[in-house]
This record gives sequence, C-alpha cells and structure tokens, in this order.
Amino acid sequence: MRYYNAIKEKISMEEEKKLWVEFVKTQSLEARDKLAEKYIHLVKYVINRMLAVSHIESEVLDYDDLYSCGVMGLLNAIDGYDPDRAVKFITYAIPRIKGSIIDELRSVDWIPRSLRQQVNKLQSAYSELESKLMRPANELELAQKLGIQVEELHTLISHASRSALLSMDEILRISDDGTTTRADITPAKDTEDPRSSIHKDEIIELLTQAIENLPEKERLVVVLYYNEELTLREIGEVLSVTESRVCQMHTKAMLRLRGKLSAWQQDLVV
Repeated sequence: MRYYNAIKEKISMEEEKKLWVEFVKTQSLEARDKLAEKYIHLVKYVINRMLAVSHIESEVLDYDDLYSCGVMGLLNAIDGYDPDRAVKFITYAIPRIKGSIIDELRSVDWIPRSLRQQVNKLQSAYSELESKLMRPANELELAQKLGIQVEELHTLISHASRSALLSMDEILRISDDGTTTRADITPAKDTEDPRSSIHKDEIIELLTQAIENLPEKERLVVVLYYNEELTLREIGEVLSVTESRVCQMHTKAMLRLRGKLSAWQQDLVV
C-alpha cells in the first residue's frame, strides 16, 4: 500500500483548501494522494483505539491487514467528503475508517460462534431485564437472570469485551440496510433519502436517551471515550479504577445499548 510509510505532510490550511477545491472539481489523483498523506495518521489512530478496546486476535488479521482496510476507508472518506459542509474532515473520516475495518472483520467472521452467542445472550438478558425493571439492571440481577454466579458473569463480560463489534460505531451500523455509521448520520450530500434521514434521527434519539439512562460510571466511560477521546488508561485514572475495569464498564454499556436498539428494531418489525 503506497501510503503505508507516508509521513504526515505539513500542509497549511490554505493549501489544504486549494487541494479540496481541486479534487472536488477535477477528481485529481495527485490532490487525492496529497490529502491522503496529510490524514494517513488517522488510520493508525483508529486501529490503536480499536485494539485497546477489542483485543483483535493477530492471527486472524494482522496489523498490516487492518491498516490496509483503514486506508481504504480513508480514501472512501476523501471521495465522499463535502468541504462545503460545516463538518471537519477528521470528524467525517474517523467513523468511515473504523467502519471499513469492521466490515473486513465481519466478512472473515473472526469472532468464534460461541463468543457471538455469549454476546447475544448477554445483550438479550440486559434488554429483557431493563424493560421489565424500567431501570439499569445490576450484576446480581443479571446473574440471576442467566442462572449463574456473579463471578461467572464477570468471566462472560470479559470474554465479550474481545468482540470488536462491541463499539459505538458497530451499534450505529445497525439499521435497515446495516450501514448506518456516525459518519452517515452527518449528511454529506443534498440527495440523501428523506426516509433514511428520518430513520437515522430515530436511532440517534433512541441512543441519546439510552446513554442518558446508563449507570453513572458507564455513561461517563462512554462520554470520555467517544466524545473526549480519552484512552482506557486515561479514563481509569479519572475514575480511579484499573484499565481492565474500564474495559468491563465499556463492554457492559455497549451490551445495554445494543440490546435496546435490537429490541427497538424488533418492535418495528412487529
């Protein structure tokens, strides 16, 4: 991949504006390459954050594979970005880079079936309990629902944290066509289907409410990780807990959110 060893090019804001104008107008490959070189560092940034949360097995896809997928996502972001919109390119590109990597992981189905079943079982249990209780379920309640000890529940959640699909980006990809991402939620084209826009607005409203209803520490982890872009280690320092504990809280938050969104989709079908 030509961009693999590229160094982040120092381009002034004025030069970058000219590159975008040139690329949008002429689809110049030279302008595209220069933009890719400027933002290639985003690919490594995304991969490192994904690895920190999901512990992707290196024997399934090594770093070079992930990097190649990320570069494709970056190039797709450059192709689809509208510089006239009031959205920074970084904001637009990062979810698309991550989405490209997630798509590849899904295509090779790298998660063992047993782990996928555990994830589905946990999120269903969270969804059923919290719909009944009308509040977040605690660990003891969840363990009783599953008919296991709390210690066994901790092991299940630890295993579930190894799923790369347990991320906010993957949650947002759950839609009618399976391709809703945070990048898509920010419209880039005036030709967007109004029905699709309404559906995305409903997803955002649902998730916003669901995040607000998370237990306090889980909600804080979600905000610090996805909004403030702190690492798990940095969040641990803020909360005075270990990095592994932060990972566990992140996993539980994602299980709750996935469960709520899945239940919402089932209601739509019914």
